[in-house]
Amino acid sequence: MLNLRNFKSNGKLILKLSKDNIEYFINKTKRIIKYCDKHKLNLEVYYDNKMLNDKDLEKKLDKNIRDIITIMKAINIKDKYKRYEYIYDTVCSYLDELISTNYCDFKNDICIRDRLKGTNHKNGCCECLGRGKCKYLIDSVCTEKSCMACKLFTCKTLREKGIVHNLNDYVLIKYFFTNKQKDILRFSYWTPKEIILDRLVKNKYVRP
Repeated sequence: MLNLRNFKSNGKLILKLSKDNIEYFINKTKRIIKYCDKHKLNLEVYYDNKMLNDKDLEKKLDKNIRDIITIMKAINIKDKYKRYEYIYDTVCSYLDELISTNYCDFKNDICIRDRLKGTNHKNGCCECLGRGKCKYLIDSVCTEKSCMACKLFTCKTLREKGIVHNLNDYVLIKYFFTNKQKDILRFSYWTPKEIILDRLVKNKYVRP
């Protein structure tokens, strides 16, 4: 059983990781968060005897190492709003990289789903039957580029192609948020980041 008191030293929780134990400690992230928050500790992480820091994220490192660095950064942000903002921005950055591949395959503003259906409906999911058009979509361009729910969404056509974004694929969301907060992230479509962050802090889900 993991006893985190054994890793406490001088106001910090110090973890010394290696290839053999890094996954184990990542799986214990919820306990580490709770312990650091309760005792007001910063997390310090070493990998193969080298202290990790945010500059290491710029390097092409193993996913587990990158994950543990982002976990450490999030834990060391003690203000709840700022912590959630860091998590939100970090995950959105990952999603933006995926979206930049244009997996919706837009051509002349018509996505792959609607071309396969034989319709000339434009703007894909940003303009839905029965819901209208997102107010942040102007001249077929999103002017509110920080909505995680929109970035996470994939339609049936994309899912059939194997393109799916699961919230728990992202360790920052998996371990730092409750199921209710995950619903806020998943279903707050067409909503600015500031409103979503406020809902996360208040842990208040608003049905879209």
